[in-house]
Amino acid sequence: MLKSRLRILMVALTVTHQPVNAQLTHDTGEQPGNVRWQPCVNSDFRAWFDDEPPQGLLCGHVEAPLVYSTNAQSSDVRLALTRLPATGVKKGSVVFVSGGPGMPGINPYLSNDRTVDRLKESYDIIGYDPRGAGQSVPKISCAFPDLDAPPSFADGGIAEPEASLRQVIAACISQSGAQVLKHIGTHEAVNDLNMIRAALGEPSLTAVAYSYGTLVAGLYAERFPEKTRAMVLDGVVDLSEDNYTQQLNQARSYQQTFQRFVTYCARTPHCPLPGDESRAVDAFHRILHHLNEDPLITQEGDEINGDDLFTATHGLLLWPHRWPDLIALLQNANARTGDEQVAALIDENTSLNGDALSVITCADTATPDADIKVLHKQRQEIGAAWPFTNYMAAEEWPLEMCDLWPFQGTFHAHTPVVSPMLPPLLFVGQRYDATTPYVNAQQMAKVFRSPLITREGDGHTLVLHGIDRCVDEAVVDYLLMPEEGAGDKTCR
Repeated sequence: MLKSRLRILMVALTVTHQPVNAQLTHDTGEQPGNVRWQPCVNSDFRAWFDDEPPQGLLCGHVEAPLVYSTNAQSSDVRLALTRLPATGVKKGSVVFVSGGPGMPGINPYLSNDRTVDRLKESYDIIGYDPRGAGQSVPKISCAFPDLDAPPSFADGGIAEPEASLRQVIAACISQSGAQVLKHIGTHEAVNDLNMIRAALGEPSLTAVAYSYGTLVAGLYAERFPEKTRAMVLDGVVDLSEDNYTQQLNQARSYQQTFQRFVTYCARTPHCPLPGDESRAVDAFHRILHHLNEDPLITQEGDEINGDDLFTATHGLLLWPHRWPDLIALLQNANARTGDEQVAALIDENTSLNGDALSVITCADTATPDADIKVLHKQRQEIGAAWPFTNYMAAEEWPLEMCDLWPFQGTFHAHTPVVSPMLPPLLFVGQRYDATTPYVNAQQMAKVFRSPLITREGDGHTLVLHGIDRCVDEAVVDYLLMPEEGAGDKTCR
């Protein structure tokens, strides 16, 4: 089960798509109008937030059809939105498109500095939860109806992991509905974004997209060029790569980041990993195996096994400012110390909304009729590309959730067809990005005939987060005045 789950996590930011000419015949069903905004502190919306909503934040909904078609009139989907009003004279709205897929996006995080304040002064900040996730409805759920009765594994020669996955898929269909699962993918997400634009009363879209959200944004620019004003794509998905190629390139990039972390770790006191890549992989695997054989018990009495530690490592590698936390986690795991910091880091990185992530990924990429022998060969190649993940020796690679998905994925890789009506976009890529390799940003900037901001460093997504002032200044300048044009730029 672990390898299947991690493969879903790895592919989460790199799904593939249907050629745009097959999509343009669909009416988006947009109905221009106004969102009925209310203070988020109202009782109807207070449950959206774990903590007190920011002062002045407004909440509302946008209605959308479950199925987009030429006669789509129903409003079976309610998208949850938030709005932080402009602090000065409003010039428009900037919609923030979250990653994942399936990550909630209401109340997007922005830094509070002078650079970002220039944007907040003139533009409303709009966040939203995509269909199937967060506070939007219907919400994807694959929970078993009776939690006290775990799924039984099938007989008749079906491998235990495969039988378990089939039980999970059956629960997804039972809890979410087959019709919902057929219309929960990126095709619908692109049309949802256009519905949001229309509901905001914006003649053209201004947006900032992160990670998987760049997939939605790139397809939006291709599908609605005349309704695009300005879009920033940070942590870029390459629309032209097929699913296998994307996974392979991502695995190679993750392994590069692991080695860069090892080099960083070796310069710190008490690092549990040697500086040599091969020896570091072996040492990392020994820690994981030890935890699987003898789980670490936290102060609260919870067990932490090798799978938990690996999942946390997979997440913390993405951002270099979290590398000290990862070192501390590995040190404590190696020393068998289950303190509060260890428990918090494990909990933080194992509490993702896996249901939405997995289901949306399968809705896009599932190939139920694929040749199993070809799949096994491809996964062996992917596994070999990031050896730090291969601590569970297996003679063969089991089938994964999307292999068993009952519906064909609705998107396929393609080189975008860029309309002359589309204004330049702005792409942002970091040189050592583990999950959306830098070459993706280079390729998509070239295809869309748009400028590229290159940050010479490690990390995955950073725009308007206060991480790099050079990047943020260029992004804000572009969003405020895209008509003035932007050029390629390198930030160090």
